[in-house]
Amino acid sequence: MKNEMMNQMNRLVLAVLLRGLRVLYRSDDRVRAEMDSWRKGLTLKLVCGPGGAALAVRQDDACGVVQVRRAQRTDITMRFKSVSGAFQVLSGQVGISDAYARHLFALEGDIYQTMSFVRCVEYIEAYLFPGFMARRILREVPEKKLSSLRVYALAAVERVR
Repeated sequence: MKNEMMNQMNRLVLAVLLRGLRVLYRSDDRVRAEMDSWRKGLTLKLVCGPGGAALAVRQDDACGVVQVRRAQRTDITMRFKSVSGAFQVLSGQVGISDAYARHLFALEGDIYQTMSFVRCVEYIEAYLFPGFMARRILREVPEKKLSSLRVYALAAVERVR
């Protein structure tokens, strides 16, 4: 698959990830607890390789996270080394733990806060990926508090600010 197509898919998955974070912040007490433990105003950025898609978010007490359009300074940056490496993780081919072991990304910032974010992403993956994929990429598949279909529906109508 060509880089531009992978980059477009990465962009789409990042948008779903943002919406999933916001939906699960309201709907799943485990995600809310993780995100509430983040330092006030914490900014986190995912970068999908050089010239690739990116998502920057800031901790927000009202909805968990808000998107930051032009984050110059971030507290945590997960920078994938390539668009294809990001695509492998975002498309569920490789779990985040395996990606770290394979050195597919570099991490800048507080590892403790990053692990909390990774736990939130793992909850989202458990809801959004089919069971066979979730079992393959997650160490342990967490119990769902609501149906995946409901999460998809809520994420589809989620207003991102």
